[in-house]
Amino acid sequence: MARSTATHAPKIQRTPEPAPLDPVEELRSAASGEDDNGQPIYEPTDPARPIGHANPPRRARGKKAQPPPRPSRLEVERRIAESQLWIAQRIPLVLIFEKARESWGVTNTQTINRYLNLARERMVEELISDRRRHQAEQIFAINECARRAMDAEQFSAAVGAFRVIAEIGGLLRAPLKAPEPR
Repeated sequence: MARSTATHAPKIQRTPEPAPLDPVEELRSAASGEDDNGQPIYEPTDPARPIGHANPPRRARGKKAQPPPRPSRLEVERRIAESQLWIAQRIPLVLIFEKARESWGVTNTQTINRYLNLARERMVEELISDRRRHQAEQIFAINECARRAMDAEQFSAAVGAFRVIAEIGGLLRAPLKAPEPR
């Protein structure tokens, strides 16, 4: 086999693409500006500029209401926390949309979905980072259930609760499924 003596072209180095913004930071920085108290500053659009994403079209002349200002950082955090509460309470999505309209004044379902997705992501991150604390809370709650079962003389339920406590604590492995017959 003969080797070629041709030289290889130098590799072109690509400039790294900027990392996408964190979704929480996108919502936080959604306000065009804030005053010293953290309240958003409403900046009216310039009618001389062409209409685009930074210059939305004017409202109809019959409507005198100005659009609500963008939320401040503190308000975004409050909305995410409220979304986490609604998710934890397992409220149906239709009711969440209704509550968001009442509480936040947001009617756009995509915006509400963005808050809900961020709330879900935060809940997962908290669960992963605070795993030991969550385990302790679950063990404490199940221990209370076991105590009540023993008081009611439901010993099989108490034994089951203690088994779950052992599984959560890592003292006992969860039962394996029997292999399927061939």
